[in-house]
Amino acid sequence: MSARSQMSKMSRTSHYPGDLAAKVPTPIGTAFVRAMRFESRHLTSLRSTWALISVLGLLSCANGLGVGFDGGDSVPAVDAVTDTLQFSPVAMQLPLIALLIFVFGAGTITVEFSRGAARTTWLVAGTRGVAFAAKLFFGAAVGAGLAFACTVLGMAVGALTLSLRGIEQPGWGSMAPPLLRYLVVMGCWPVIAVSAAALMRSRVGTALVLVLWPLLGERLAGLVLGMVPGLGGVSDWLPFGAARAAMLSAEPAGEDAGFIRSLVGTDLSPGPGLLVFCVFSVVLACAGYYVYGRRDAP
Repeated sequence: MSARSQMSKMSRTSHYPGDLAAKVPTPIGTAFVRAMRFESRHLTSLRSTWALISVLGLLSCANGLGVGFDGGDSVPAVDAVTDTLQFSPVAMQLPLIALLIFVFGAGTITVEFSRGAARTTWLVAGTRGVAFAAKLFFGAAVGAGLAFACTVLGMAVGALTLSLRGIEQPGWGSMAPPLLRYLVVMGCWPVIAVSAAALMRSRVGTALVLVLWPLLGERLAGLVLGMVPGLGGVSDWLPFGAARAAMLSAEPAGEDAGFIRSLVGTDLSPGPGLLVFCVFSVVLACAGYYVYGRRDAP
């Protein structure tokens, strides 16, 4: 065999370092960290992300001022302060949930498909499963982190306002249990949004479902189930009503108990309500994981 043919054979059979690196699978932990960094860089590069976070910061300060003035000249009740910090729909929940649904939730799925970037995401992450898991964990971490930051900012502004007015501070420490449940609920919202977007692959469809179903659809479904013999109690276990129950600062009592329960939409106590919402989030995440891993990018 000639020297030229031997060199040609060696070039076909030998592995250069680059080829060897390409054939060695990336460890799952490394791929997951890489996918998390990819999601972080992508979302922090969007101006809409920072604009919405800035709006949340301003609304948190306004919410804190409300804590300092709502009680008049007396010490504000702990339950009232807790409800203001987490349940004020205009000040906190609507913009926060909008941010978690449209930016850190559905946007991470729908944008990459609409812009043809899904394959790039899969190449960076290594596998579609790792890419989807990174979206879930990143969204949940950001959701809980933003809710925590907004709550702490509101509490700080409220405490400062009360001090400047010479009013005694409420028991901030006793607010920990309902506020912790609130953080868990806010962390579940991006998981639900990512999973719903993976199932529908439509930003508009995901937005309509996640806005209209918790407000109207689930309540109508509860009314229909209540009319069916033997299924009246099922309406208490619907997930978004359970999430509202999880954020209750205390069991409703007195003359307003019935009205509060009608707004919440379930008779569950906060603990079971939180469990139901978390289980629903996990089941939906599993369905989204299954679909996302089997659909090709257009």
